[in-house]
Amino acid sequence: MENDKKEEEKKEEFSWGERHKQTLILFFGMVISYGLRVNLSVAIVAMTDKSSANRHFIELPWNESSKSKVLSSFFWGYLITQVYAGQMAQKYGGKYFLAGALGVSGVLTILTPASAIHGGVLVMCANRMVQGMAQGFIFPAVNVLLSKWAPASEKGRLISFVFSGTQFGSLVMLPTAGLLASSSGGWPAIFYIGGAFTLVWVLVWSLMGANSPSEHQTISEAEKKFIINSLSNTISNKPLPTPWGKIFTSIPMWTLIIAHLTQNLGFWILLTNMPTYINYILKFDIKSNGFLSAMPYLIMWILIIAFSWISDYIRTHGLISNTNQRKIWNSLAHWGGALALVSLYLFDTSTTGAIVLLTAALSLNSGVFTGFLTNHLDLAPNFAGTLLGITNSIANITSILGPLLVGFVVTDNCNKDQWGIVFLCSASVFFIGNLLYVIFGTADTQSWNDSSINNKIKNGENEDP
Repeated sequence: MENDKKEEEKKEEFSWGERHKQTLILFFGMVISYGLRVNLSVAIVAMTDKSSANRHFIELPWNESSKSKVLSSFFWGYLITQVYAGQMAQKYGGKYFLAGALGVSGVLTILTPASAIHGGVLVMCANRMVQGMAQGFIFPAVNVLLSKWAPASEKGRLISFVFSGTQFGSLVMLPTAGLLASSSGGWPAIFYIGGAFTLVWVLVWSLMGANSPSEHQTISEAEKKFIINSLSNTISNKPLPTPWGKIFTSIPMWTLIIAHLTQNLGFWILLTNMPTYINYILKFDIKSNGFLSAMPYLIMWILIIAFSWISDYIRTHGLISNTNQRKIWNSLAHWGGALALVSLYLFDTSTTGAIVLLTAALSLNSGVFTGFLTNHLDLAPNFAGTLLGITNSIANITSILGPLLVGFVVTDNCNKDQWGIVFLCSASVFFIGNLLYVIFGTADTQSWNDSSINNKIKNGENEDP
């Protein structure tokens, strides 16, 4: 009987099921959310310089300071809602919070051309800030959903696949935005088409998405048992009180915060400004700009998938401890990327060499998906949404500072030395953040994930009044 049960679970592990459909839909949700986030990075070049796109559309008189404010305004709102989003998703489930977040973003994206043309910098900043507030719900909600849907044996590849949608979103949007800006629809088409696709996804997710296997209407009993049994040692069936004190006095948690903070500062400096660098320093038009900006994300997306499968294989066969795995992948991402950026700063490379080094810096960053980004679910799967909300909220302070820092350092877009300082800053924060992660990080489940008080609640016992 026991052997039959194990055979059934093993068979279920290798079969296509509802968990894969859920992760596929979530993947496309992440693709769209990041597409909406980075669309402005390419569009703003066409919006403020009609010679680089369809000349029949209005050119906005924004200087570098104004452009930096508009680019950073998304993150002003993004950091506000993260922790609250994690709490709400843990309490009520992530499905409708995710649908609402993308629904609001889709509508505001469609309104972006009107905001920019008729409202100017102030209204444009407000539009992007509200989009940021809405998208603040996405990562915590997705993390809660994955904590219910991803069985231990598939944890690395399912989680990494969903979050790889962030890179795929950049991969799709950067070249597409360049083509749309030069099309008959001009730069406004970037926002109209992106917003329309978003609303279609919201409809699909609302009809097909589910908070957990137990709430899914058509999942097979075998798959439901396989997932629930796999997670039974770490996931509670009932909402648990958040152990705030233990979270904020946890060294592994603070290590995770620092890793996320330095990741965001280093990565977003590159992400939001790479199209501008390619346009002014490498002298490519916006069509070439979009494709060149997207190339690292294609490689990065492929590497995320490859790394996650390798990670699951190592985990399943017990070749390396989970903690050492996280540190190795994260070191590849941050120290490998830092080395590429330092090389870009130190050596007078050709255009091809510069593109290769930028591509290497961004592509190696894919290691964070099997590094610190999965670590929230390692430390406390019962509070995965809240933990990611905390780290993402704090980390996105640097996402605001990143574009502003570039605006301060790069006073002349055509000055290669000024851009070199920007790349050196990114390399420095990558190095420092990962050094602390290597010293203090861990993938061990923390005691406060399932404390004695939580155990009583989990087992249906009441505390003494």
